[in-house]
Amino acid sequence: MLLLRRCHKLKLRPWIRLCSAELIHKDGFIEKLRHSFDEDERSNLVVPTFKKAMLYPDEIAVKDITGEYTYFQLYLAAKRLAIQISNICGSASLSNVTYLCSNNALWVAIQWSCWISGQVAVPLESCQAIDQLRRQASSCKTKLLIATPEFEPLAQELSQGLQSATIILDHAFVPTAESVSSTSMYAKQLVGTQGVILTESTLPSDFYAKAPAMLIYTPNAVNNPKPVLLSHRNIDAQVRCLIASWRLSPADCMLPILSMNRMHAALGAVLNVGGNVILQQKFDGHNAWSALLGINSPSKQRVTLFLAMPIVYKRLIAEYEKMFAKDSRMVEYIVNHCRQKIRLMATAFALLPDSVFYRWREITGQNIYEYYGMMETGLVLGHPLDEAHNSTARNDYRPGTLGAPLKGVTARLISNKGAELITCKNEMGGTVDHGLIQVEDIGGDMSLAQTVIGELQIAGSHLVCNSSSASNSRQMERAMETTESEEEAVFFKTGDICAYQNGHFYFLSKTSDVFTVGGYKVYGSEIKKVLISHPNINDVAVLGIPNKLWGHRLGVICIVSPDANIDLDAIKTYCYRHLPAHKCPTVFKTLVSK
Repeated sequence: MLLLRRCHKLKLRPWIRLCSAELIHKDGFIEKLRHSFDEDERSNLVVPTFKKAMLYPDEIAVKDITGEYTYFQLYLAAKRLAIQISNICGSASLSNVTYLCSNNALWVAIQWSCWISGQVAVPLESCQAIDQLRRQASSCKTKLLIATPEFEPLAQELSQGLQSATIILDHAFVPTAESVSSTSMYAKQLVGTQGVILTESTLPSDFYAKAPAMLIYTPNAVNNPKPVLLSHRNIDAQVRCLIASWRLSPADCMLPILSMNRMHAALGAVLNVGGNVILQQKFDGHNAWSALLGINSPSKQRVTLFLAMPIVYKRLIAEYEKMFAKDSRMVEYIVNHCRQKIRLMATAFALLPDSVFYRWREITGQNIYEYYGMMETGLVLGHPLDEAHNSTARNDYRPGTLGAPLKGVTARLISNKGAELITCKNEMGGTVDHGLIQVEDIGGDMSLAQTVIGELQIAGSHLVCNSSSASNSRQMERAMETTESEEEAVFFKTGDICAYQNGHFYFLSKTSDVFTVGGYKVYGSEIKKVLISHPNINDVAVLGIPNKLWGHRLGVICIVSPDANIDLDAIKTYCYRHLPAHKCPTVFKTLVSK
């Protein structure tokens, strides 16, 4: 209906529904559709990922535990689900639709269906406690909760308290590839007007130029989860940034072992260009290595991009030691395969222990490149792939290096007095303008004596979200009303302290994790990085306990594996072996991970 109104407003008459499509090859429709999308983007409109899916209908988009799914299969499933969503929420009503789904193809279909219907997608992390999920669903006033079968009991419990509608979705909802492979089926999803082809029964691109797209809750705020609202323009900018930085193409295949909430931009970037993604529902070291090495995979599904949290690399190393380390032929094969076939191995959102970095490089011949990002910004600091593939740069790379701003990003460091220390810009994706370093240095460890240290702030036209402390509805109004000129020069305060040296940024600590111990400045992240390098410690929280004499005493809570053979004395000994005395914690606790 909205499409017809748009045509009427433009005084255009829909000329055909392309019912005689079998007379025209599918490629002809695709080229016309591509031209239409290009025109929209030249007009500064936003073409979301689900529309781009129509450019690669017969290509594999996602492979998960149940099978392989083409772009057209996921598109049709999303469109069908969007009808149900619109019946409950109303078309283009920008209602919050929450969903519980594992890392599989249905996550993509649900996200697309929310966007086709004109709603805000609100993915929930199923690993969280029921009370926290209830708070999040309640705070965003969800009208509908969608869940896959494994989360049906949880979804029913949540919806009863919220009095919201519920839809349970399984993989059978997705049509088979054989049933949708014909050109006529493809053509039924299109409508033409005066030689221009548009997607049928979807909202126009000018709607997505202003509308909010996703509401994501940050995982580190347990009692008061912080909502981050991303507009379609935010997501489009983050996707474009990664496409340019990683030089993505249809030949790329990504294996991400991350929370779906953290990888939505990377996922969208690969799917925007016609690549494919391998999603693993739960981490399994054997399956992850099989995917990395392309075992039983066709050539078009051989992994070229690998994204994972540091703990995943740590577990993969442990699996390697058990499975491959004693087999010289496999050792050689893994090094050769990873060097020749995989373009990027990367991590983000957590500290990478040096020991993990160097052992992984021995195993695969590849560096683990560290990227900096937040829910509000997407990935903004890192290493373009031309730099990562340069042999000299690859050999000189050291762990902890966050690189420079990616395409469209401006990064700056601010002193504790609010003075601008340095600003780096990467407007076009080429050479980074590193600005001028001020004479003043606000201090830090002696090892960083030649660096500039300050709080990191990020800006980029449409890159950074418009989240605020206001209510969700107020955030939506803001996202709808914000103009391009308002966004251009706004810097987002990350709350992270970084160092800058020789063209690269280095993460030091969160501002809340800087402690004074006996007159020394101590970064909590340094202690955490040392402890998580221990093979039996999975994660660490560093606490500053106020002390009248010393300023702070340091405490740590270590998350250990259920089968870990480690006690508090062993942790204390490890700290004193790897840290100077003034940085060693005095209070130790352990928790066993599930």
